Amino acid sequence: MSFFGEAFGRHSLMASTAVVVIAVASPAFAQAKTFDVPAQPAETGIPEFARQADRQVLVSGAAVRGKHVNAVRGAYSVSEALAKLLEGTGLRVASDDGRTVLLAPARAADGQSRGDAPAPGGDKQSSTTVTEVVVTAEKRKEDVRKISGSVSAFTGKQLETLGAQSMQDYLTMTPGVEFNSDIPGESRAVIRGVSSTTEIDQGQGTVGYFINDVPLTDPYFAVAIPDIDAFDVDNVAILRGPQGTLFGSASLGGSINYQAATPNLSQYQVHAQGTVETIDNGGTGGSGKLMVNLPVVNDTFAIRAVYVYRQDPGFIDNIGTGEKDSNTTLIRGGRVEATWKPTPSTTISYMFLDQTEDTADLGYQEPLAAGPLEKTSHFPEFADFMTRINSLRIDQDLGFGTLTATATYHEKTQVSDGDDTSFFGALLPGIDPIHGSQSAYAKGTTFEVRLASSAGQRFEYLIGAMHDDTREDFADTYHAANAEQVVETDWSPVFGAGIGALGAPNGVFFFGDLPFRGQESAAFGEATYHFNDQWKVTLGGREFETESHNTSITGGFFDLLTGNGLSNTLQGSQKESGFTPKASITWTPSGDFMTYALVSKGFRFGGPNINPSSPGNPIPPTFASDSLTNYEVGFRSSLFDRRLLLDATAFYIDWSNIQLRLATPAGLAYAENAGRAHNYGVEGTTTWLITDQLTLRTNLTYLEAALASDFNPGAGQPIIGKGSALPGTAKWQVSNILSYDREDLPGKPLFILTHRYASDRAKNYLDGAPLGGYSLFDARASFRLRDDLSLSVFVDNLGNDRAISSAEFEPGAIPLEQYLFQPRTVGLTLDFKM
Repeated sequence: MSFFGEAFGRHSLMASTAVVVIAVASPAFAQAKTFDVPAQPAETGIPEFARQADRQVLVSGAAVRGKHVNAVRGAYSVSEALAKLLEGTGLRVASDDGRTVLLAPARAADGQSRGDAPAPGGDKQSSTTVTEVVVTAEKRKEDVRKISGSVSAFTGKQLETLGAQSMQDYLTMTPGVEFNSDIPGESRAVIRGVSSTTEIDQGQGTVGYFINDVPLTDPYFAVAIPDIDAFDVDNVAILRGPQGTLFGSASLGGSINYQAATPNLSQYQVHAQGTVETIDNGGTGGSGKLMVNLPVVNDTFAIRAVYVYRQDPGFIDNIGTGEKDSNTTLIRGGRVEATWKPTPSTTISYMFLDQTEDTADLGYQEPLAAGPLEKTSHFPEFADFMTRINSLRIDQDLGFGTLTATATYHEKTQVSDGDDTSFFGALLPGIDPIHGSQSAYAKGTTFEVRLASSAGQRFEYLIGAMHDDTREDFADTYHAANAEQVVETDWSPVFGAGIGALGAPNGVFFFGDLPFRGQESAAFGEATYHFNDQWKVTLGGREFETESHNTSITGGFFDLLTGNGLSNTLQGSQKESGFTPKASITWTPSGDFMTYALVSKGFRFGGPNINPSSPGNPIPPTFASDSLTNYEVGFRSSLFDRRLLLDATAFYIDWSNIQLRLATPAGLAYAENAGRAHNYGVEGTTTWLITDQLTLRTNLTYLEAALASDFNPGAGQPIIGKGSALPGTAKWQVSNILSYDREDLPGKPLFILTHRYASDRAKNYLDGAPLGGYSLFDARASFRLRDDLSLSVFVDNLGNDRAISSAEFEPGAIPLEQYLFQPRTVGLTLDFKM
């Protein structure tokens, strides 16, 4: 994906309700800990116990309603304290893996009610109601369905049961989210239709990507969009709607936040997984994944290491190079985490992450120039990406709240090569195959400190400050072996003898280099006041300042043709400041119903354009930040003793001063602020426990996302009319997950059938590449061979549909290129846990 030229532009699970409390996931302590938990209602007592035990505790809302826990004061082990806390409450410990405690009502044999049933493919209790799995969502520990906003979350166990590895596997089953998949490492999510291109934005993107709250999004043109393999993650949370208050820039549409599984301080653990798969009329691939958790000093210091080696098989034949199944992608890497607990109230964590995504040949088909599942390029168009993170975090329990400080060094690189012969062929007849090569990096540091009050208070707050400083550099070259000779032969009558040596030395007829530095500083906060058990109000905001500096150096024969001479150097800078507010009001008349109203705002960096302006190619020197305001109302309800859950959200988005990625007739890329869009729609989720073994979850999204005024891109290009759909958005989306779980049978079989549907989607404003809808079915069956070993067999894309995920087409320049969802894929997975 090129900065300078448009030609390079080609390149849970069943969530539901429960009052679930969560603390930082750590081990069960064999040593005594000091507790001071007063007798109180279970809804507040269990969270307080979880905080003091430094343990994650899950329990359903039905199980705790109306119950009170006992006082626990003094020195006990966690298990002893928990037994004392729950004595006589009718609650029991259903499971305890040393990191997470699962509570359930006592068994019927003990004279108590039965427990709760699973979300399909997800974490489970026992049998009669659907339960919520709670994850960290907005930089504090919260029940997903109690957040006054739109959040979907997948736990690591749910992702594992689904066989999900990449973002496409779970984002396409999330309401309000569309995933435009093309180049692994640069595929983009669109949330609520907030998108001005299905390619990489010329500036910052509209969706923020994070791991452990650390931003993976660049302040300018994206070097890469990391797609972290989902093996051994704690959870992935998808926050819909702008998240400017807590997450900062690049969150106009929403944010995607990975939470890595943390080390267990007291238990040695091993998780190994192997998969083999084959594609219809394609290649064979597979993966090997390993996690080892090692308590070095029991209850005090532990290390958790994860390694992933995954080869996604190819299915596109490159008839130009003669390579069959050329678009293989190799994902390698993992992470090492260390947790040190020098005192019961202090936790120090370190994470190192390294992942590469190497694609041998871009996997688009050219149905007009070649044929179905075929492309034609003169050489392999490779794309390699790397993401590396070093992050240090300190959590200090102050009694009245938790102080968290993080310091992170983040680094990403990209190296790619594309065949741009078709784009420049008419300009330079007889030229050898043209390489469009790019190398890029982004390196920076992020610091954040925040203080979050204890949960369960009448007045709750979170305040913090952050600073990010990121440097990027992009180097683009267009070159061909005989470019110097061809330029001399074809253009010396116009520019004089010697133009070949001057304009295309060593075959390079265009080069560009862009060093860029972006800085963001902010103070942020949110405060919630509970008037009573039914009403609460939340107010928040972020005061921010962004600053950018760049130097753009371009040159070569192509620069001369655009009217800018054989070389150009431009320098630019921009500084902006602002405030993003957030406000919500929530009414919870009962434990089975909650409704809220929310107003929130998001922003992203402005920046300088890097191509020079000329009379024939007018390019503005800079573009400014966008402005987007989101209004939404939603409700969460549970019926029939939590066997049926209904969630719905209606939203309206006012997006103005939109950053648009455009190109001059000569193909020079730039960004400009123009136009206004109104996005509105409805998102709904239904979870129905049909029987104790059969569960169905359905997500439905209706979206209208269109320009609210005409936009004239200039430079002789057609006017984009009012009402034009925003790129990469589908009016209708549906996903279904049907789960049948028979734990009462030998092998404890689990069967899952999933379905994903999206209607036709708009492509970029100025090209006519079709993006048809899709309807895909996947099936998976899992069996327990023994307590520590399971087998899963799966068939993805059962109908073998040629569903298009992204496309590009510029008549006379770029042939029709279509990226597809993977054709029918059959495979099996062996999973070992100890």
